[in-house]
Amino acid sequence: MMKLLGRISGLGLRKKSRSLVMLGLSLTLALAVTGCGKSEGSGTDTITIASKGFGESDILANAISQLIEHDTKLNTKIVSLGPVWEALEKGEIDTYIEYTGTALIKILKEKPENDPQKVYDIVKEKFKEKHQVEVLDQLGFNNTYGFVMRKEFAEKQNIKSISDLAAHSKDLVFGTSQDFLMSEDTWPVIQKVYNPQFKEIKNIPNRVLAYKAIEQNLIDVTNAYTTDSQIPLSNFVVLKDDKQVFVPYYAIPLIRGEVVEKHPELREIINKLAGRLDDDKMQRLNGEVDVKQRTPKDVAKEWLESEGLLK
Repeated sequence: MMKLLGRISGLGLRKKSRSLVMLGLSLTLALAVTGCGKSEGSGTDTITIASKGFGESDILANAISQLIEHDTKLNTKIVSLGPVWEALEKGEIDTYIEYTGTALIKILKEKPENDPQKVYDIVKEKFKEKHQVEVLDQLGFNNTYGFVMRKEFAEKQNIKSISDLAAHSKDLVFGTSQDFLMSEDTWPVIQKVYNPQFKEIKNIPNRVLAYKAIEQNLIDVTNAYTTDSQIPLSNFVVLKDDKQVFVPYYAIPLIRGEVVEKHPELREIINKLAGRLDDDKMQRLNGEVDVKQRTPKDVAKEWLESEGLLK
């Protein structure tokens, strides 16, 4: 359906045939009613919300959808996309959850910055100025990079931070992907600031295999995203980035400026989510979807009810 949005340029009606004209008008009206005949992401009373297509993003899209439908008479539609930002710019969607680090580096093409508030302020200002997109309040959790160890092993070695990890690194095996080793905002910065000297670095192509390797004691430490569902379920611990090397990736709702102008109540409604999700809570919610195979819709509803947002 998304491929149709913004791509219907007309029905090529010919004056010679009254029946074709009537058919064309009927089809146009039908598309307008369903919200599919407009270049905008939504129909008059429909807000289109995008997910990036993984568990965490699905949960948050459903949370926004349920809040809007609970608090207003608006309808919502959730779509799963790859190039989400491009769809927002084109008006094919109305809102979605982005991450501050992604917004700063990938979208705005700004240099990496480590201070969370500064990153948020830059993103908020430049999105409004350059793209007429409003950045709402941060949800609270930071899905950034981190180093993960088995909790029992880390406690035994008294490793709580990346500085501690670097001090013990000569006796440890690190498992990671080539992407992590090559990305300019990950391993090169870690080497420069913390200078770990691991006994061995094993190439592991993805996080699923890395988690299995650390569970089986094939490696001692791996990199992860800090809201991965495997962290609490497998009794892992995320080491503190005590020198703030990793770029912050706090979750932020983005909404097109013209949508806020038309429906200003959406600002307050979506901002009800602000500050309610820390890393631990997001890990647990992700586990409900990724591991227990529950639907994002049910997980979102249960969480919103526990927060008193659906009464």
